Amino acid sequence: MANDLKAYNHLNYKEKPSGEEDKFVEFLFQHSEMDAPEIDESKAWDALNKKIHNPNQSFAWMKIAAAVVILAVLSVTVYMYNPEVNQIQVSSTDQKVSVTFPDGSTGILNTNSSFSYPEQFEEVRNVSFTGEAYFDIKKSEKPFIIDVNGVNVKVLGTAFNLISSNDDVKLYVDRGLVAFEKNGEQTKVPAGKEAIFSRIDDSVELKELPSDNIMSWRNGVFNFDNTPLNEALEELSEYYEVEFKLSNEKLKSCKISVTFNRQPLNEVLSTLSSLLELKTSTKDKTVKISGPGC
Repeated sequence: MANDLKAYNHLNYKEKPSGEEDKFVEFLFQHSEMDAPEIDESKAWDALNKKIHNPNQSFAWMKIAAAVVILAVLSVTVYMYNPEVNQIQVSSTDQKVSVTFPDGSTGILNTNSSFSYPEQFEEVRNVSFTGEAYFDIKKSEKPFIIDVNGVNVKVLGTAFNLISSNDDVKLYVDRGLVAFEKNGEQTKVPAGKEAIFSRIDDSVELKELPSDNIMSWRNGVFNFDNTPLNEALEELSEYYEVEFKLSNEKLKSCKISVTFNRQPLNEVLSTLSSLLELKTSTKDKTVKISGPGC
């Protein structure tokens, strides 16, 4: 390009620019690394000549002036093609919140949790997250990456539950394959597995899912099969947002086999009372359970 520029050094701008001068502007645009909007070169040169009509002015000064004009035009082009991306913030307090992401994937925030994601996804579907949420991700060649305070959960299309705390990140995979990423190291977690990432030593522990109802907080469907009462109550507690208190330690060893499908809490308590000869009383967010035990 330097050699080509020499061909224009003979130009004299005492008079109105000729076709050769117009070609010089076209030449600069053709050798630019970006496409720029079309401009009227003659008007641009007329405007410059009105301000600069000095026969002794060097061509070097004119090159600088032309470069300033072109840079200004290119700056506007860059802004137009790279507008600021708006971030969407969604938070939950004492109620669960459902969210549909720009690609059609969905997320359900448990209480006291939050999402942050762009108004439109680009080559990577990025979401920041804190708290607990259930994700159902649409399959795509574009990776869906969830930033959990420095730990990345990377998927292409799957469903899983994610819990973030100060000490660890817990992942329960419902469907598909999910990967934990930290400092370039990746651990793949298949369906039916639990993965616990420790923030203390950056280790990942893989386990079987502790319960079939570990993700039931989102839909209220619980299947108990010879399940100890205290474990069942712990899982029901999160969904119904109450605290269960047993009056008798022997009640913990009682086992139940029953299915609940979004029943109101009073119906659940009535069913438990019939199965184990229990008595229940509810005050505010506390449910007291008494009985002979097993």
